[in-house]
Amino acid sequence: MSALLGRFYLAHINDTHSHFDETALPLRLALPEGHTDIRLHCGGFPRLAGFLKRARQRAIQEHMPFLLLDAGDSFQGTLYFSCFKGQANASLLNQLGVDAMVVGNHELDTGNAPLANFLRQIRFPLLAANWDLAGEAKDKPTRMQDHPLMVSWQNPAHPKPYIVKWMNDIPVAVFGLVLDNMPDIAAPDGDSQFLPVIETARAVIQQIHAEGIEHIILLSHLGYPRDCRLAQEVDGISLIVGGHTHTLQGDFSAMGLAEGLTYGERINQTLVVQAGYNALMVGLANIALLADGKMRIEEGGNVLLTSDDATLLSQHGDRLFPLQQRMVRRFLRQHPRVRMVAPDAAMERTIARQYRSKLHRYASDQVVSLPRGLRHVRIPDERGGSQVAPLVAEAMLFQAHEMGIEVDVAIFNAGGARISLPPGPVSAAELAGRLLPFASTISHFDVRGGQLRQALEGAIVNALELGGSGSFPYPANLRYSYHADAPRGQRVRQLHVKDRQGQWQLFDEQRDYRLITTSYTAMGKEGYHALLEQRSEPELLGLIISDAFINYARSRGILTPPAEPLYQLNLSRMVS
Repeated sequence: MSALLGRFYLAHINDTHSHFDETALPLRLALPEGHTDIRLHCGGFPRLAGFLKRARQRAIQEHMPFLLLDAGDSFQGTLYFSCFKGQANASLLNQLGVDAMVVGNHELDTGNAPLANFLRQIRFPLLAANWDLAGEAKDKPTRMQDHPLMVSWQNPAHPKPYIVKWMNDIPVAVFGLVLDNMPDIAAPDGDSQFLPVIETARAVIQQIHAEGIEHIILLSHLGYPRDCRLAQEVDGISLIVGGHTHTLQGDFSAMGLAEGLTYGERINQTLVVQAGYNALMVGLANIALLADGKMRIEEGGNVLLTSDDATLLSQHGDRLFPLQQRMVRRFLRQHPRVRMVAPDAAMERTIARQYRSKLHRYASDQVVSLPRGLRHVRIPDERGGSQVAPLVAEAMLFQAHEMGIEVDVAIFNAGGARISLPPGPVSAAELAGRLLPFASTISHFDVRGGQLRQALEGAIVNALELGGSGSFPYPANLRYSYHADAPRGQRVRQLHVKDRQGQWQLFDEQRDYRLITTSYTAMGKEGYHALLEQRSEPELLGLIISDAFINYARSRGILTPPAEPLYQLNLSRMVS
């Protein structure tokens, strides 16, 4: 057995997605009296801060170092990000006392600028060893390459692509890896380059070993399967702290959250951990530092955060009978993977005064009324297609015209909308926080008709045949038919464009059309690669998609489904 050199406490979070408030989590509890379905208010940054404060106090009492790591995807997910664009994330992560964070893909959903602004507000290093920023434009107002807290590939301001944390007398190196296919799933600026994961990992480990450091932590946003493969293929990593796949390790089967994964899976001498999602859970482990660069988990694991006075409801939102309440709370207090934590008062004050109070106007701001609900599906089914997505496409056209910008057609990818809308009044909070939670910018540019037709076909093929359902295109001022039985390249037909007088005109493949769409789609993601052959440089509208839709909906007062779909799908026979 390897000699014990020391110990430290590791706390880790990932994929918090701006869930600063608690969440009503559906659980299926295996009580002695039988299964009970409930909704329990869990998580949130005040409880997380309260838990971490107690954990740090214990570490101090035991004279042990304490390390808090964030495995990325702090951005997006709630109205907090839609409204504050990362400012709240920076402030609250600083208050938690994060020691380092890796860049997640959602940190780059709207380009580098929001992350660059976040970098200027945080007090901890941002890790991304395989992100090469050497080609970053010199005249950028938000450069990241020369920032001392940007721990990336060959940054002059931080020459080493890793940091070193001292666990008493033992140095531990920490480096970060981001998805090397980042341009495929996010929207980083074009001057960013992402290096291959395996080669970068080996190069960084070699540098660390050359410095005489044996214990190495990889802070990863690659996802659990890739973390496990990396541990198998690359030697020298003591511990991988991961994110991206929202993986919950540990035995949560008695709460209906089982994934069947052991906390701290050991693969090729490397421990792999991940801690769920949405600030519901946190990982805490007592880590032993052993000879030859190895680590061992002495005790600990992931825990679900709630409190004795947390709201507890039935699956349908009703209050439980007093006897049920007592049985459920006794079960939760006794479960080893649940922690009853009093919310931290200072964190709660910060959220309430600086951020939550500013969101109340969104919740009370009735934007529009719906005589009946609007259904959203990504791919049309036997009941029809999305009733929401075509209205979002219309909203982009409306907003451009309101700003005096002439555009011909709009396309909105179905995955940009997240929910159906129920009948009745709809608030700005519902539209910006739940329907369109991703703070996607809007671009307009000229594209040749032939490329636009290819982009439509590429997006539909991606949605129907390649599993990327979110790419399905819902248009405005454009109609088409799709024939799955035709050869590739000839499936989109009967295209027409509505002219400035509102009349349908035959589509001209040789003509340039001014297209307005999300910047994500404009970058050729998920089958839209033909749009990269743009005839003019994309120009930003200056608004995010939820702002444009709110303005559109407010102008209408009442939203109704489109009279008829602007597409026809003939899916009788798929051919490749």
